[in-house]
Amino acid sequence: MTTQIKKLLVLAIFLRLLVAGFLFHPDIKTINFQTSFLKHGVFNIYSYLVENKKTLPLKDNFVYFPLTYFTVGGYQWLASPILGKGFDLWLSDAGSNSVVTNSNIFKYLILLKLPLLAMDIAIAFLLMRFFETREDKEKAFIFWLFNPFTIIIIYAFSNIDIFSVSLTLLSFLMIKKEKLILASFLLGIAAGFKLYPLLFVPFLFLSGRNLKEKMLLSVIPLVTFGLVIFPFVSPAFFQSALVSGLTTGIFMSDFAVLALSLLFFYAVLIDKKINTFNYWIILFLIIFSFALFHIQWLLWIAPFLTILAVKNLKLSWVIIILSILAFLVPMLYEDRYMTISLFRVYSTWYDLLPTPFVFIQKVYDPSNLQNVIHSAFAGGSLVMIYKLFKESV
Repeated sequence: MTTQIKKLLVLAIFLRLLVAGFLFHPDIKTINFQTSFLKHGVFNIYSYLVENKKTLPLKDNFVYFPLTYFTVGGYQWLASPILGKGFDLWLSDAGSNSVVTNSNIFKYLILLKLPLLAMDIAIAFLLMRFFETREDKEKAFIFWLFNPFTIIIIYAFSNIDIFSVSLTLLSFLMIKKEKLILASFLLGIAAGFKLYPLLFVPFLFLSGRNLKEKMLLSVIPLVTFGLVIFPFVSPAFFQSALVSGLTTGIFMSDFAVLALSLLFFYAVLIDKKINTFNYWIILFLIIFSFALFHIQWLLWIAPFLTILAVKNLKLSWVIIILSILAFLVPMLYEDRYMTISLFRVYSTWYDLLPTPFVFIQKVYDPSNLQNVIHSAFAGGSLVMIYKLFKESV
């Protein structure tokens, strides 16, 4: 690691700690309340929350998959001595003012987001391994660490999808090294955090060199994922995680499903050599173009767009424009915690400020504006998809 890279890394960490410590989204409190039961000996969080919902201060189901529970809960157990005795009391306080009134809130926010920071930095170093020259390695490192989009998505919104994202990126690094069996196993582990990596299994199947390898590449991720969730399979698990909106939201758009089907059959019938990297990007450009996506989903594609920007600098500006458009779509949801209430950690006065939705509503229908922006994003995405089909990246 060069001296310049070390200095940039220190600066990147400092910027992330600033955002982590001073912006609050309620997801971080909800998730850590739910995962806190691990240190009290609760193994099956899904059944526990459903069975005890009436007596719990926070009534939400745990909508994530088992590896998220054990990773976040395990870290919280290790960090308990530093978090202090009042931490569990803060977690169980469902009052809307508990964030503002707790003097330890900044310490809690930074400590709880440290695992996200670790994965974020790990991704920066993984990205460097996709390139051969020192110049390209440094570009990937800098592009990842100093773009504002991922900093906000990870640290403002406490995006725990980063565990799955880092494993998925590692899987694609194994694909690049032609270690396809290991890559398929890593996809299964990544799905144990968030289900979306399994979307790529059909394309992984097509990349196999013979029928035996094709079958292994498609079965290994599914079996690995099945083994992860098997101890938790129950009505509570299906209700909470497997059919939750976070899992099934991708398939809410009929057009998105149609487009994904077309992509697969194009790969089967027309494309003679599958470029797995291009297909991964195209897969999510389709989903984000035609489905009502959550801002946290944008992290799924972010490392791969970084690789694309380094490999094809002509596309960098297109990627930046598409990123801005994709960012604006969920910002126009009627949800205070997408914008104004992220700053609520300082004062409840932020509750009195209008959201962008309310502000724009005075002059124009924000839903129509959202549709316009989403359509512009879809148009740009289709052009990029054409470019990726035309030029192998």
